[in-house]
Amino acid sequence: MAYGGFLIKVGDYTVPFRYIEAKKFKCGIKGQDLDSYRDANGILHREALQNVAIKVEWETPGDINEAALRPVMDGIRAQYSNATEKKALVTAWMPELGDYVTMECYLPDIEYTIDYADETTVEYSSFRLAFVGYGGSVN
Repeated sequence: MAYGGFLIKVGDYTVPFRYIEAKKFKCGIKGQDLDSYRDANGILHREALQNVAIKVEWETPGDINEAALRPVMDGIRAQYSNATEKKALVTAWMPELGDYVTMECYLPDIEYTIDYADETTVEYSSFRLAFVGYGGSVN
């Protein structure tokens, strides 16, 4: 499959580009090892696993107010299959493959910084969003 015009989709919700600072979008397929070690001669003995995990992270543009933030956060939260874990099915562009990978992922805790607040609005600094895969196969 070729590039389909989006970087990340959470469930059925495609994250709009206006919420992604392109130069701060990072993605990759993370290999996993089990009990790998270096012996007394410094030789690495890897037990690389077939299953891998994806990780996708980006920063939002700065100066987002509450009215602009609500659609993206509500769109993501509506896709959780497990709200306690913040778990969702994520489809993300992976340049290593030149294709999309779909995997169950979770959203790590988000830290927001408030730039400004008054009686009618709240404005936020840029903040990081990420999805970390639970693990699986990638073709």
